[in-house]
Amino acid sequence: MKILAVDDDELMLKFINTALNSENHEVQNASSVDEALMMLQNNSYDLVITDIVMPGYDGTTLMQYIREGEQHIPILAITAGVENAVSDYKYYADFFSDETLTKPFKKDDLLNSVKKLTAVEAAH
Repeated sequence: MKILAVDDDELMLKFINTALNSENHEVQNASSVDEALMMLQNNSYDLVITDIVMPGYDGTTLMQYIREGEQHIPILAITAGVENAVSDYKYYADFFSDETLTKPFKKDDLLNSVKKLTAVEAAH
């Protein structure tokens, strides 16, 4: 599976890459929504994993862009939780994403979510 991981936290991107590479997924990283939008215009992905709270455009902007597109790409939103963000972020994450994981999460939680979301997409 080709996966786009978007997070402004370099350590989180390394964690996601290590976990997904162990399952033979191809992962490309973006450290901002602007970078992710450019990558989405030039590549196709089986899944997008995005943080919600980031400087500049936030993850909700990215999720809206994906949802307005012609093809359905499953979205896994990752967030530090409502207590660390504007209360609307959790609502938007749940509304636009196919699944939401709250940080910190375990490798197995990430892998299980990816398997579930990519199995659903493969069935379409």
